[in-house]
Amino acid sequence: MSQAITQSGFFAWLMEMLRSIAGVRTPFLDSAMSASTWFGEEMAFIVIGLIIFWCVDKRFGYRFLFMYMAGTFVNQLLKAIFMIPRPWDIDPKFEIVESAREGASGWSFPSGHTQSAVIMYGALAHRVKKGWAYIAAAVLIALVGFSRMYLGVHTLLDVGVSLVTGLLVIALCTAIFNRIGDGAKPFAVASGIVAALCLGLIIFILTVTKQGAQAGQLKDASVLFGTAFGLFAGSIVERRFIDFDTKARWWVQIIKVVLGLAIVLGLRMALKPALALISDSPLMDGARYFLMSFVAIAVYPILFKVLAPLGGRRGA
Repeated sequence: MSQAITQSGFFAWLMEMLRSIAGVRTPFLDSAMSASTWFGEEMAFIVIGLIIFWCVDKRFGYRFLFMYMAGTFVNQLLKAIFMIPRPWDIDPKFEIVESAREGASGWSFPSGHTQSAVIMYGALAHRVKKGWAYIAAAVLIALVGFSRMYLGVHTLLDVGVSLVTGLLVIALCTAIFNRIGDGAKPFAVASGIVAALCLGLIIFILTVTKQGAQAGQLKDASVLFGTAFGLFAGSIVERRFIDFDTKARWWVQIIKVVLGLAIVLGLRMALKPALALISDSPLMDGARYFLMSFVAIAVYPILFKVLAPLGGRRGA
């Protein structure tokens, strides 16, 4: 399917647009666009999502985490269905900014970075409901989307469709949670559904995708399954046994964020080589993200009970 699509005149036009953008590349812009694309990466989500969950508003934090998970599932499903190759595979003569290659694995359509940016900053702006927040969100989304084309890893089609799917995910998730309510219990149900859908996605990839193209897709689907299942289990444990309060003095909040991110990101790095000793299966990536998610939601917040008497409530 993808080969027939990418041989069309429309894709020739998309590639010509990328060549025009590539014509304005400079070392400075390469660095600036590489920095801009970070705002749509997984790392940005981890930092923003956990700060919200630990320190700002736990109920909205659950909603924010689910929106990202749901959006990632939609993105991976569309990639698995359409299987549209990256620009450098469509035209082997097309040159990309090499530093962006590592973060551009798998199929091209739609753009995961752009969609993630729409969901993250769109959801935050909708929460704040201020003009400056919508403007800031639009600027960040535009920067991420353009950076993906500038770096040569996505076409305008990839970016444009991601804008639409991101907005649809926000609208649908908002409608769902407005109806069923926020908090750990609705989140557990919703994340359990995503985990089950991920299993279906893994089966679909194994059934439909050719052997040589399965590895990257299976890894991404396994990561999402591990994340969803970890958040599902973690939210149940947090609700029943921890039920922490996000409020604390400013210096306690800084400790919570710095120490918590060090632990979660440390697990992200350390578990990869450790689990690789057991197997190089994509299931190990799923196990890694399960542990990261569970620790972030249900293990690390136990410390908040210890810190609470030291700092009291925010503003106290």
